[in-house]
Order: sequence, then C-alpha cells, then structure tokens
Amino acid sequence: MNNLLNPLLICLSLCFMTACSEVKYPSQTDQETRVNDDENSSDEQTNNFNAGCEELMSNDAINWRESALQTDQEIVACLSESLGVPVGYGEDTTGGYNSNGGSKLIVITKDNPEEQILSAISSSEYNWIVFDKKDFADETSIMMYRPYCSESLASSLGVDEATCRDPYAWCSLKGVSNSDCLSRFFNTELNNSNLPVGNYMIDSNTTIDGRGAKVKFVFNGFKIGSDSSGISTHISDNIIITNNYFVGAGHTEDHALDPDMIRSTGGSHHIWIHQNTFDTTGDSAFDVKVGAHDITVSFNKLINVKRAALHGSSDSRTINQQITSTLLNNLFVTSDEYYAANSFNTMRRVPLLRRGQTHLINNVFYGYRKDIMSIRVGGRVAVDANLFMNPTINDKGDELADWTNNILGDVVEEGHIQVSDSVVFESDSSCRPNGSSSSVDILVGTAPYMYGDYSTESKLALDANKLPAGEALRDYVLATAGKDGLTPWLSEYTVGFDEIIAAAPTTCQ
Repeated sequence: MNNLLNPLLICLSLCFMTACSEVKYPSQTDQETRVNDDENSSDEQTNNFNAGCEELMSNDAINWRESALQTDQEIVACLSESLGVPVGYGEDTTGGYNSNGGSKLIVITKDNPEEQILSAISSSEYNWIVFDKKDFADETSIMMYRPYCSESLASSLGVDEATCRDPYAWCSLKGVSNSDCLSRFFNTELNNSNLPVGNYMIDSNTTIDGRGAKVKFVFNGFKIGSDSSGISTHISDNIIITNNYFVGAGHTEDHALDPDMIRSTGGSHHIWIHQNTFDTTGDSAFDVKVGAHDITVSFNKLINVKRAALHGSSDSRTINQQITSTLLNNLFVTSDEYYAANSFNTMRRVPLLRRGQTHLINNVFYGYRKDIMSIRVGGRVAVDANLFMNPTINDKGDELADWTNNILGDVVEEGHIQVSDSVVFESDSSCRPNGSSSSVDILVGTAPYMYGDYSTESKLALDANKLPAGEALRDYVLATAGKDGLTPWLSEYTVGFDEIIAAAPTTCQ
C-alpha cells in the first residue's frame, strides 16, 4: 500500500520542491484550485475529509468502510483523488468516479471473488472496484476462467465444477506435480479454441483498483470493449485498471484462448492503465485493437513479457488509424537469465503498431537488446527521453555499438518515427548505468507531434516532470512503477521527488 503523508506535509514538501528544484509538481495548482472552489465549505469539513482519506489510504488495518468517510461517493472521491489524474491521450479518464455523484464502491470479498468481479464489470454504472483488505491480506490468486466452470467448461474437461475451479485439484486427479501444474492446466489442457473460455468484458465507467490487497490475476485478465472479426460489437468508455498484479502461467505464444491481460478493443476509449505489474504473461500485457484510442499507460512494471503491446492486429483494418496511446514512465525488464534466449531477441511489441500513433515518454528498459518495436502501415511513433540499459556481461557478446544500432535502428517497415533525447547505457546486473552511453536518436519519415493532441494541462504536467534519460529517471521509475510502487507525480499525494529517489530499489531484477 502506498504510504501517504499528512496533506499539510505534502503541500510543504511540494512547495519546497517547487522553489528548490527543476522538478515541479502541477498538482499544487490543482490543490489551490480545489481550495478556491471549496472556499464556501468550512475548514472543518475539508480537514475531516482529508484526514479520513489519509487514514483510509495509509492504514491497511482500516477497511474500506471503516474510516471517517461514510458514503460511497466520499470513499470513491478519496480513491480517485489519491490515485491522481492521467496525462496524455487518456487524460479525461475518471473510471468509476463521477464528480456529480452516483459513484458506487464495490468491495470484493473472498467468497467466489471472480463472480463478484464479473458482476461489477458488467455494468455501465460508475463502479469503483476494490478488494476487502482483510480478506486479501494474504496473497490470493484470482482466476477469471472460473465462472465458466459453472457453465460448460467443467463438462468439457470431464470433471466436476469444484475440480474445474481448482487447477491443483485437476493436477492431483491427473497425476501432475504441483511444480508443473499451472503450466499443464492452462497451457496444455486449456489450450483449445473449442473451449468456452475468453476474457470477460469491462463495461464503461469502471475502475479495478488493487490497492490494499495482495491479489494476483493468474493466466488472463480482461477485455475493454469487444469486437468480432475486426468490427466493434461494444464500445466501453472511461476505464481505469490500477495497482493489480497480472501473472501468466509461462510463455505460450499464440495460445488458442488468446489470454491477454488487458485488451482494449472495439473502438473503446478513455482508458488509463496505471501502476500494474505484468509478470511472464503468456501473451500481451496491454494490447490495443480495432480502433481503441485515447489510452494512457503509465508507471507499470513489465517483467519478462515478450509481447508487451500489439497496437492493431491486421494490416487491412483501417479503423486502427484512430489508435492513440501514451506510454509514460513504465519499466520494462528482461532478467539476465533470459537475455540470451533466442525467443527474446525480437518482436517485443513496445509496441507493434499498425496505422495509429503512440507516444513513449520517460520509459525505462533493461535487457532489451534489439528491435523493441515494429512500425507498419503508416504508423507514427514519438520516443521522447527514454532510457535503455543493457548488461555489459552477457552471453550474446553484445556491446554498446550493437545496442546503439539495433534497439531502434531498423524498426520501421512502413511508417514514421522520431526518437529524441533517448540514450542507451552500459549497465551492471543491478540495472544501474555504470559505463559508456550512446544516443539512439533517429528520424524516419515525418516527425510525429503528439503534444498537439494533448490539453494544455497535460502538456504543462509532462514538461514539468519529464526527466533526462539518466540515473535519476532510472531511480524514479524503479521506485514508482508497478503494483505497490510509491505514488508518482500524477497525484498530489506523492511524497515528492527527493524521497522517491531515495527509496529507489537497488536493482530491477
């Protein structure tokens, strides 16, 4: 759970940073505006609300309905405010929070949580979904295939519903060891396109918020909107997925069930994917298909993910020209044990882009040796102040010159890319620059200008908080990316630049 300071201390900290550092926090202006807007409210009301929100967000012993905040609207407002606001293409996303009222808090408990989640995401009402802090104080696996067991999946597998819902019970029945169980169950037994299993759809005005809970989504996740053969069948609008842990059952590319973790599709829009961890996913972490657009992907952590983000799944689908995404301050890691594996050499899909456009700002990469993206059918990519690090001791014999030429040097098949202020460093195994560096800046085609699509607020926030591609960026992203990372500058509840830098992990592995 993120540790949040007393709001007064936060304000003092941020004001100090504004006066003494080049790194400024636009949230101060937001805070002043909010105070001015609420000047007719009593100080006692404002202080009570802030105290209640601080208590709720900083103390895991205080469950979601046990703080001074009593109504769903108050609690969801706290969750939204403490999370912050997205910038870039997804800047208008509020998820399950409606400032005009009517926000509903959905608390998932341990009794068949998958069915509860399915019910909550199937409504277009303003639903902010959290997980009961006490029920999920210990690590718990959520497996979204389970609701299918009560339909026809159990029959298809030839087992009863209870065995269908428990992979380890299935493995015991089949004589499969626990160490091989999840891979055998998900990647062999369920690797069949005839099985009635897919990603459940998230409808509009929904947030799935994993803060305060030790929950892991195993094997697959969700789709935002839906499509059929490249044509939209449902548009979902206004979705936030934050602070969740998604873990695959091992790499099985082109799995028959297409187990993406997050798939935005069908022209869906206003989507914010923020501070999640994606670990060894079987297929994508966050695909974008069939014209989904206005998407911000920020402060996520990807660990050994081979196919991060397909953007457009067919050259022929002209609807994909409306794809727009901003990838901001994400951490992409390939562990040293996989650096030399041939299967990790290419097609990293950060992203594989067809027709649309994407903007990569201040992302950090470790162990990405070549061809991290692919640009096709007129796609447009801007890569701004991204940091690449690779281990000088590696089984490929790669050197700085190899990375300089190969990371982004030949990624355009048909399209446009501008890489600016981006650098590759020699690194040690702790993911820290420790040697020589080289620019990877290039221009192919016409320079894309994404800022022209952003609001003034987004542009100011990005300009104020963008860091050079160096060690400070490395430390900031390592401390904030992924589930349970420190609260970054998108929220006024951040502890501030210096404290985040000081809290950076020693390694990304």
